[in-house]
Amino acid sequence: MARTGLDDTPLMNLPPPVIEVQRRPPEAIPVTGVLQAGSARVDLTPGFLSSLAGWGPTLATSRRTRAAWGRLFARVLVLDDGQGERVALIAADLHAATRYVTERLAEHTAALGLHVGRLFLAGTHTHSGPGNFYANTYYDTFAQTEPLLKEQGLDPVMVDYLVERLGLGVREACARLRPARVGHGVARLWRYSRNRSLGALRENFPGLDDSALRQRVSELGFPSGTLAVSPPDLPLDQVCVDPRIQVLWAEEADAPHRPIGAFGTFGAHASLLAKEHPMCSPDFFGVATRHAEHLLRGAAGEPGPVVALAAGAIGDSDAARPGMTLEALKKAREDRTQNLSLMEEVGRAVGAQLAKACEDARTQVKASLRITALFDEPTIRDATLKDGRRLPTAALVGAPTLRGSEMGGGVTFFKEGERLEGLPDTDPQWPKAPPRALERLIRESLKYQPHTLPLRLLKVGDLWLMGCPGEPTSWLAHELTQTMLARGAREVMVAGVCGDYAGYLTTEREYKAQHYEGSSTLWGRNTEPWLLERFDALALSATTAIPSGAARFTIKPGKHQALTQPQPPTSEFTPSWPRPPELAAPRISNGRLVLAGRWFAWAPQERGELGWGAWIRLEDADSGEQLHSANRPLDDQHHTFLLEFIESAGVLEWRWMVVLDDWEHLRGRKIRFRTQGPRGVSVRPPPGARWPEANLLLNMAA
Repeated sequence: MARTGLDDTPLMNLPPPVIEVQRRPPEAIPVTGVLQAGSARVDLTPGFLSSLAGWGPTLATSRRTRAAWGRLFARVLVLDDGQGERVALIAADLHAATRYVTERLAEHTAALGLHVGRLFLAGTHTHSGPGNFYANTYYDTFAQTEPLLKEQGLDPVMVDYLVERLGLGVREACARLRPARVGHGVARLWRYSRNRSLGALRENFPGLDDSALRQRVSELGFPSGTLAVSPPDLPLDQVCVDPRIQVLWAEEADAPHRPIGAFGTFGAHASLLAKEHPMCSPDFFGVATRHAEHLLRGAAGEPGPVVALAAGAIGDSDAARPGMTLEALKKAREDRTQNLSLMEEVGRAVGAQLAKACEDARTQVKASLRITALFDEPTIRDATLKDGRRLPTAALVGAPTLRGSEMGGGVTFFKEGERLEGLPDTDPQWPKAPPRALERLIRESLKYQPHTLPLRLLKVGDLWLMGCPGEPTSWLAHELTQTMLARGAREVMVAGVCGDYAGYLTTEREYKAQHYEGSSTLWGRNTEPWLLERFDALALSATTAIPSGAARFTIKPGKHQALTQPQPPTSEFTPSWPRPPELAAPRISNGRLVLAGRWFAWAPQERGELGWGAWIRLEDADSGEQLHSANRPLDDQHHTFLLEFIESAGVLEWRWMVVLDDWEHLRGRKIRFRTQGPRGVSVRPPPGARWPEANLLLNMAA
C-alpha cells in the first residue's frame, strides 16, 4: 500500500543536501609583548518580514517582522596578549550562535589570525531575532514561529548577511587594537530573575523542604561567588538562580585609561516580548547594554566603551519584575502597550548593574596576562563515559518540549513532566516520552542532528570563560564552574548558546524530571557527566591544535519572504509619496522627550536590509545639521526606536517613535525628520513637497 500524508512530504523521502566549509589556515599573530584590546559594534537588524526565532512553530500563523523596537547589534571585544594569542569575544543579538555561522565567519577572520577556536561567538538568546541560520534540519524547522507543516529551512541570504556584518565587526575591532589593561568585575541583581523550573532543580536536593533548600544552596555557595546571603524575603524561585552580572573589561593602558569595551554574561531568558508580537528586538538585553554604555560614556564627546552582554545560565531562568506575580508578568508581556515599558524597566535595572560590574572590574585591572584559547569538538552521539555509561545513538525531544515553557505558548495537550516508564532505566534517553502525534516528523528532522558539539574554554589570566553550545541550567552551570575552580581558575564565567545551538543542557536529576528543560535536552540523561568530563579534559590541555579540514553540515534549504507589496501604481521607480509624511507635536513623559511621526511609501523603497545604515534621522530644520542626544546621532541606530509598518489603503504606513533622556539641549530648536532608503540611500520628496517640521518649545515642561 502506498504511504500517504506526512510520509510523502519531501522531509520524509529526500535526504537533505550536505555542504562543507573548508577551514582556512590562520595568519600568524604578531608577537608584540604588549597586551592589546579593541572593540566594535555592528548592526545585525534583518529586513522586514524575516521569520522570528525562539518560540517554535504554530499550527497556522506566522510570526514575521512587522516592527522593530531597538536594533539588533553584535558587540565585539578582541583581546591580544602580545604573546601570539588573540581571541574575539562577540555577543550578538541572536537566538543563538550557530556552528555554521561561526565556521563561515572564520573564513573571513583567518587573515586576522582568528580560526574557529578563537571565535567566542555567543548569543543573547533574544526570542525576537531572525531565524533560519542554523544549518540544522531540526532547528531550521522548529525554532521559528511558522506553520508547522510549511516548508522552512536554511536562509542562505540571511546567513551571508550575518556573516558579512559579524566579519565587519571583528575587522573593525582588530583595527582598533591598542595597549590595554584587562580586569574582571561582578555585580549582583536580585529580584529581576527567577527559576521557572524550581521543581526540576529540587531534584538535585531530594528530601529538602524550602527552608532546608535555601540553607543548603547558601552553604554550597550557589552560584559560585555569591556567598553573601540573599535577601531574606526573597522567594525561593528567585534564590535558586545566578544573580551575577559578570564582565571581562578592557581599558587603555595609558592614562587617563579611557574605556575600550566589556564582554559580560547574565542568566535570564531574553523573552519579555511575547510570542504574539511580530516585532524584531534585542529585548531587555539590548536596553541593558544601551543603558550601561550611556552610564559609562564619561566626558562629552568621547565615544565610550562597547559593552556586550551575552546569555549565561539561562536554561531555567526567566526575567522577573520585583513584586510582580508570574501571571501578572505574563499578562504585561502580552499587552502591546505595557510590554515595551516592562522591557525598558527590566533592561535599565540590568544595565545599571552591568555598569557597576564594569566599574568593579576597573579596580582590578592588569596590564599583562596570558590568554589561552582552548577548543574541542567532540562527538556526543554514542560516546562512552569513564564509568562505562553511554550516550544515545540519536537525538530526541520529549512531549513536554511541545508543551513549551511557562513563559511561551506551546501545544496545550502535551503535559510537562510526562515520562515514558516503559523504557528500561539503562536507556540513555530514559524516561523521555516522545511526542506521539508528531513523533515521526520530529524523529526525521532529528535524524541529521549534528553530533559534534564545539566546546570552548578561554583562559584570560585566572579568569576562565566557558562556552556552552546550548542553554545550561543554573545548577549545571554551577557544576561546570566547580570543575573549573578545581582545575585552577579563580573566577569562572559561563556563556550559553555559544558557538552552536544544541538545545537545553540539564543535570541528570533535572533531566529525569522531564520538565520542559529536560525534555529539550537532546542527548539524554548523561549529558551532564559528558560535559563535565569533556570540559575537565579541555581544562587540562596546554594548547589546542589549529582546526583543519572541513566542517560538514546537513541542511534543508527553504524559501523566505521579502517585503515587495504593495506595488507602486506605475512601473517607473520614483520616490513619490502616496501621502504627505507627518510629525506629531513633541511631548514630555516622565521627564523624557517623546518624538513620533509617520510616512507612507511603496514597498520597493523598503526592500533593502534594515541593517544597512539608519532609516530615520532627525535634523535641525534651519541648518540641516543632524541632531544628537547623549553624544550620539539622533537616528534609529543609536537610540531605541520603535519602527513599524501597516498596510493602509494600498500603501505601507511607517510609524516611528523615540524616547530621549538627554534632550534639554534641544529646547528651542526647529526639528524635522527624514527617512533613508535601502542601504542608507537618501529618499527625496517629490517637487514642492517637504519633510514635516516641529518646534521644541522653550517652555516645554520637563
